[in-house]
Amino acid sequence: MYEKALTKKSTVMDFSMAYRCYRTLFVVALALWLTGCSTLNSKPLPEQPLAASARQQQLQAMQQFTIQASVSIKTAADAISGNLHWQQLQPEYYNARLSNFLGISLFELQQDATGSQIQLRGETYYGVDTSSLLWQLSGWSMPLADMPLWLRGLPSNNSQHINVDEFGRVTSFSLTDSTGIIWQLEYQSFFSDSLSLPKRLLLSSESTKIKLVIRSWQ
Repeated sequence: MYEKALTKKSTVMDFSMAYRCYRTLFVVALALWLTGCSTLNSKPLPEQPLAASARQQQLQAMQQFTIQASVSIKTAADAISGNLHWQQLQPEYYNARLSNFLGISLFELQQDATGSQIQLRGETYYGVDTSSLLWQLSGWSMPLADMPLWLRGLPSNNSQHINVDEFGRVTSFSLTDSTGIIWQLEYQSFFSDSLSLPKRLLLSSESTKIKLVIRSWQ
């Protein structure tokens, strides 16, 4: 009788110890899982933008850069969506390519010391000014002459009605391109690093609306 009672008591104790052990392991595993989920779901906090003068100096010093962006262009007669690859080679020289979402090129632009050229529908056209050339060929245009500046969030000398936010970032202004079209440019969002480069831009004229969503800067 005593041995049976001892064995039964020992079994109960073993079960209780095992239960406490399993419960501890479960609690530890649950804590680790929650920590992992929190790490995966956490997003880095946005950096505080640089002071306005320091940020402007760094933006002006960006003489060479490359962007990848999504583009939506709407006119009274047409609607175009695609991907923009813009490569800034020097302050005024660049290569640009607009392709549809299948990767098929819609047109390619080039501005260098020899002037402007556009490749469109398998043909190459030359001119003095890219905006005027694009207008003649497609019926719509962009303020391309100042684009190396406004892509970076910098207005040109002929920009007007310039607005800034509490961090000194330019949020909107108006400009006139080489064809005489007046544009309103609005910066709708910025990247969250200290340089705070533009991310979403909206260009509007009387006949054209262009949305740019920049995916990456290099």
